[in-house]
Amino acid sequence: MRNPLGKRLPRELKKDFKKYAVLLILMIFMIGIASGIYVGNDSMMAAIDESYELYNIEDGHFELKEEATEDLLASMPDNIDIYEQFYYDVVEDIDRDGNDDATVRLFRIRTDINRACVNEGRLPEAEGEIAIDRMHASNNDIRIGDMISCGGSDYEVVGLIALSDYSTLFKKNSDMMFNAVDFDVALVTDEDFDTVDGTLIYQYAYDFRTAPESEAQEKEWSDDLVERIAVIAATGGYTSDKDEAEELADNVDEWTAYLEDIEAQSDELEARGEELEGRQAALEEHYDLVMAGDPEWTAEAQSLQDDAEALQADVDALAAEQDQIDSVIDSLEALEEYDDDTNELTDFVPEYANQAIHFAPDDMGSDKSMMSVLSYVFIGVLAFVFAITTSNTIVNEAAVIGTLRSTGYTRGELLRHYMMLPITVTLLSAVFGNILGYTCFKNVAVSMYYNSYSLMTYKTIWNADAFIETTVIPLILMTVVNFIVIYSKLRLSPLKFLRRDLSTSKRKKAMRLPSISFMGRFRLRILLNNLGGYIVLLFGIAFVMLLLAFAIGLPETLDHYKSQLSDNMISPYQYILKDYKDEDDQYITTSDDSAERFSVTNLVTIDGVYVGEDISVYGFIDDSTYVSLPSEMADDEVYISRPYADKFSLDAGDTITLKERYTDKTYTFKITGIDEYNGALTVFMKNDSFNKTFGNDEDSYSGFLARNTIDDLDQDHVYTVVTREDVMSLATQLDHSMGSMADYLAGVCMIMAVLIMYLLTKIIIEKNAGSISMVKVLGYENREINSLYILLTSIVVVVFAFLTSYLSVAGLKLAFAVMMYSMSGWFDAYISPLGMVKGVAILLAAYAVVAFFDMIRIKRIPLTDALKNVE
Repeated sequence: MRNPLGKRLPRELKKDFKKYAVLLILMIFMIGIASGIYVGNDSMMAAIDESYELYNIEDGHFELKEEATEDLLASMPDNIDIYEQFYYDVVEDIDRDGNDDATVRLFRIRTDINRACVNEGRLPEAEGEIAIDRMHASNNDIRIGDMISCGGSDYEVVGLIALSDYSTLFKKNSDMMFNAVDFDVALVTDEDFDTVDGTLIYQYAYDFRTAPESEAQEKEWSDDLVERIAVIAATGGYTSDKDEAEELADNVDEWTAYLEDIEAQSDELEARGEELEGRQAALEEHYDLVMAGDPEWTAEAQSLQDDAEALQADVDALAAEQDQIDSVIDSLEALEEYDDDTNELTDFVPEYANQAIHFAPDDMGSDKSMMSVLSYVFIGVLAFVFAITTSNTIVNEAAVIGTLRSTGYTRGELLRHYMMLPITVTLLSAVFGNILGYTCFKNVAVSMYYNSYSLMTYKTIWNADAFIETTVIPLILMTVVNFIVIYSKLRLSPLKFLRRDLSTSKRKKAMRLPSISFMGRFRLRILLNNLGGYIVLLFGIAFVMLLLAFAIGLPETLDHYKSQLSDNMISPYQYILKDYKDEDDQYITTSDDSAERFSVTNLVTIDGVYVGEDISVYGFIDDSTYVSLPSEMADDEVYISRPYADKFSLDAGDTITLKERYTDKTYTFKITGIDEYNGALTVFMKNDSFNKTFGNDEDSYSGFLARNTIDDLDQDHVYTVVTREDVMSLATQLDHSMGSMADYLAGVCMIMAVLIMYLLTKIIIEKNAGSISMVKVLGYENREINSLYILLTSIVVVVFAFLTSYLSVAGLKLAFAVMMYSMSGWFDAYISPLGMVKGVAILLAAYAVVAFFDMIRIKRIPLTDALKNVE
């Protein structure tokens, strides 16, 4: 027999259709977004995983200062295969107006390793053709068929590609953020590559011949590999053993010093021999005086004889060392065959540490985790909304429930009845949400990734995780929350339901209220009677304000970062030289009045919140016009930048230890002050101390700081130029990737705020419908009733808005700090007081819309409701 309670469900749904419709829309929207991100994310991740084999992505790469000779390559470790992938970094002029628009990294077409995925068009086949990164082309409105200038040569764009080793466009692996706006990668034909005018970078990719069995083994092999390659390059292939190389270096130093000493002795003996020959000639001129027994010349003759004997003894002693000298010379001559092969390792990036390969998938993984947390929180809030809604329904239908219990209906039957609508709405939301997730929202998620990263093509795949996260878990959350709330209500006896006495409190009298106006006490009583609804409202507002903090705070953070960089750069231009002397051993100089010599190197951290963090160490001349340092500083005393101090919790008086990236050599410094420079994590010291610390020549320097472009430097001497645009690439990319998203997020937050507050205030008004009807019977007008209910809720919303605005800013800063702790670089989240006011204003504007509908709802409550439940 059909359960009669089932007939009530359509009536209940019809009665509260708007409420359930809003809940359905919210849940469909949230589940759809979550499902779309899960499906799009996992589909893209599957494509990335397949790309390792499909495009033969490297196991790592390294760069040498000069092109490796065939003999040097032949002496490289035998567990890897090595592939040339030389490149040029040249200027890209997109509109060919003579102005530099970006930097493009030009490669030959690679067929053996790190192959390209052609997203649109084709690869270059003839001279004058180029294929560029799809993401960069999109950011700069470049299309197939357009002409662009690269390194002074014009090319026709014939293809838009994604290089498998550049899914995110990091110019340097140590950069804080990729930049697909001002940086590009491209492929040209061999003929065009050979004619490029620029500095050729000698990069070599490698593959392990036997794949590592685990990430731990890959790291172990890579750590060993970088040491061996560095030793092989430094010794010209003589050895790959670090200890042997260090012993050899010590021996060469000793041998060289020994030969220099022998040479000095030989020169001294030669000088003494020449002196004796001069004295012998003088003696022969005065031979008669010597024979006559002249005392002076007789003594000179005896002295000459003694000195000659001493000289002969020293010559004999030196001759006795001839075998050792020959042995040392033979040893050094044996090393000469390696001189032409000696080189220097300038960069080494294993695949697992390559940000250009791993940043995108890592970021996608964090997106998925963040989406899980947000969806759980949101579904949890909606579950409580459902629970409160059902609880209010139980209160309104207390007499009916009491009658049903008295006629034999069990708690279980009523529990299942009142849980039916929440579960049904959740199931419908899951069905329609997943349909939208696999269609519309999946495309939105994929488009979001394609608008940020240079990704390969993909195929949509079925996602079991999406089903669990967007269907199973929300259903469990909804079931558990509603079960707890509804079951706690249904535990009361049938008699209490019949008497409409659903209070579980043992208090016999109402709480005594303070002596304030009648209207004030009335509002306070409404607040206390609806405390649970207002608490849920607080959580709903907090959730919306947190999203608004991200929507408003991110653009403000980027703008704040930009303004700080503009006002607080070390110098507008930093010219890094290949060497401080030219081919003629002359100092490289400039006539630019603003130019100032400086030194720079990179070290990495060995402890703290981020091991392996790149730290730039600068050396400045005394009385520098760019950085102010104390006149008296010990060689190990340094200043550090504010971001370095903030990220690693450092202060004056602390000691830091840094190491060279590719060796075990460490350097310890004492912090004597914090510089407010915010551009990077840096260490500042005197240039004299810099040269002593790093074993450079006393007058060595790395380049020039300048306020203007330096025009009188030979470009062949310049390694790179760091400008304001390079330093601001992080903010530029984030602003481009997420700036417009923040506006959309703000709009979505306002819609969510309207819907959530509409639901919660509707519940509060419905719960008090009898009371509102009663005050109408007593003669109160709608305006006065609005002052009781709408004004109270308005005050609560305003208080909650300002309270949660501060909490949301704290949440934003905490989330930002956690994110920055896990990546290279540092800058603080920032939201201005005006931004906080803006967030509150958006929320209050949303509530104004809700309040308008609430006033209409109150106006429609009939006077007869007060008479329906009279005891």
